[in-house]
Amino acid sequence: MADIQRPAKRSLLIVIALLVLSAIAFWGASTLAWVEMTGGRMSHTLTGADLAGWLVPLAVLTLAAIAAVLALPGVVRQVLGVGLAVAALLALTLILSGSPYDTSGSPYQPVGDPERTLVGPAAAVAGGLLLLAAAALLVMRGNRMPRLGAKYSAPGAKSPARDPDDDLWRALSEGEDPTSGS
Repeated sequence: MADIQRPAKRSLLIVIALLVLSAIAFWGASTLAWVEMTGGRMSHTLTGADLAGWLVPLAVLTLAAIAAVLALPGVVRQVLGVGLAVAALLALTLILSGSPYDTSGSPYQPVGDPERTLVGPAAAVAGGLLLLAAAALLVMRGNRMPRLGAKYSAPGAKSPARDPDDDLWRALSEGEDPTSGS
């Protein structure tokens, strides 16, 4: 039984690590420079938050997904994985299509020749890929991952004890006297 649970626990830890790294990447992408504009003595830098205001909310969503992964049962986790995959694909599509660079209707007017940077968008793409990997793992293995607090959920019927000492400790935990014989 322990051998079966080990890969499931490992998958859960990998999903959590991917979600944490994805949130860090999205938040980092929102603070990094995406466009630098210089013209004469003036210069201005546009960050990811300036051009793609959805990066920080996506980072928060990714962090909230960690709590959901820990609390939700298997099939619902798979549905969460599908939702996260959609969010990741949408984010990747927006980043790679260049739509954050579309400043028409934006309060930011170019000071000079705008120069795109690579680090900010690369961090956002990394966040999207990490989120997509976590979502794929949730869809494939989410129903087999352990759930936080599942050990303490109310069972439908009492399971037979495997060890007599466990019976004694369980009886003590339930407030019964294990030596009374009843």
